Amino acid sequence: MNTGNWLVNKTPRSVDQLRLWSDNPRLNPEHEYIKLRDFVDELISVDSEKKDFLKLVKSISEDGFIPLDPIVVWQNTENQKYYVAEGNRRVIALKLLKNPEKSPKSIRPAIRGYASNITTESIEKIYVNVAPNFDEAEWYISQRNSTSSLQRKWSNEQQRRWIVELYDKYDGHLETIKSKTKLTTSELESTIRLLKIKDYIKLSEVNSKLTVKEFDLAKSHRFKMSILERFFNLPDARKAWGIEYDGINVNIKSNKQSFYNAFAELIKKIVGDEGDIHNGGINTRFTKDDLPTILDGLPYVSFQNVDINNTEYSPKDFEVESKDNSSANERFNTPPPENNNVSGNNKRKNLIPYNCVLQTSNQKLKQLFDELSKLTFTRKHSISVVLRVFLDLSVSEYINSEGIRVEIEEQFSKELKYINLKQKLEYIKTNQHLNQESERIIKKLLNPENDHYTLDTLNGYIHGVKTHYSTKHFLNDFWDFLYPLFETLLDITE
Repeated sequence: MNTGNWLVNKTPRSVDQLRLWSDNPRLNPEHEYIKLRDFVDELISVDSEKKDFLKLVKSISEDGFIPLDPIVVWQNTENQKYYVAEGNRRVIALKLLKNPEKSPKSIRPAIRGYASNITTESIEKIYVNVAPNFDEAEWYISQRNSTSSLQRKWSNEQQRRWIVELYDKYDGHLETIKSKTKLTTSELESTIRLLKIKDYIKLSEVNSKLTVKEFDLAKSHRFKMSILERFFNLPDARKAWGIEYDGINVNIKSNKQSFYNAFAELIKKIVGDEGDIHNGGINTRFTKDDLPTILDGLPYVSFQNVDINNTEYSPKDFEVESKDNSSANERFNTPPPENNNVSGNNKRKNLIPYNCVLQTSNQKLKQLFDELSKLTFTRKHSISVVLRVFLDLSVSEYINSEGIRVEIEEQFSKELKYINLKQKLEYIKTNQHLNQESERIIKKLLNPENDHYTLDTLNGYIHGVKTHYSTKHFLNDFWDFLYPLFETLLDITE
């Protein structure tokens, strides 16, 4: 790969104009990443990674942005936007320092504190290396995350997914992938086989034996691949279960149904909490000597009534799972689950979309959220009343978490519990640095001339007699209207 001068030449680019890369292998491939908040939520989803990210933000706020390692971007020819191929964590940190209000609730106070130590002008623009195209950026990504120790490298799972992305892009041409990753043929084949084995969880013969929680943990990018890898690296384990390797192909030589039963149980043990091998569990520390005990704790794999064609995959069949899971669904002939209980669909059966999650230590608020999530529109009047109460509690929670309770009580010369919702919203709008969307929503709520999504409508659910604003469609639209404000008030995500 001839990198020319682009790795030497640096160009200033506005931080606000840099787009984040949604296909970054650091991210969970099961999720969509559209807003900055989506990227941040994934970065801090694990405590250790959250601490590392906050250390990065702190270092920038104290020492300024020092680009010791390149920020590599490429320009998308379709929309002419610049996307970050390498350095997404650092760019996210800069974006949050410029706009602390866009931070998730759990880290917003810390980000605000760090942002107060740095001027936004100093991080308005940064120097980046502009790759002439994505292929060149791709080459750098592979080199950087395979060999560099100066920054946080990808996890084994992230590296595996990146290899599969390359495998799909280059139609299985191993020599091309080897040239980009510097891996041997053996290492590439091993990685691809392991991911094929993991993808057995998408077969109905396997996932039908898993609970919803077990299946979600198994398909997660945080699944303990090292245990699965260690198990199938043992020749005795493959022999006992009738697994044979042929290049990148995985062949099942035993009875498939019997194998799938045992495989499902193995997955249950990997995602379960019990890791004591002697008590039937499995963990990353097991050795070849532990294999008999582990196999005894799993269903027996039969070699009776073996299918004539037991080759599970051919190279052509193996594709990278797309964001909508289409390739996986086609490969396994299982239709994608249909769930219309999502935001934006005002016909959904529950007010709160199924994928909406609230993180809070306020038990009353959490329980109210859970109850509101379960109510169907056969209880539409209950839903409308609870929505008004939920907004009020959310505003009070925001006031407490932001440390402005004393100020607002002094402003109105009364305790917080005696300050009405309208006054609290007016105070927040006037005195807090909200994002434009949240400010717009509060203005509409407080505007009596707005006939629909107003505080008057919410108050009418409790004190009024009209019912025409209590339909499923209207209430669902009202929640969707309020949701960006809830994102500011609470630690809530979809």
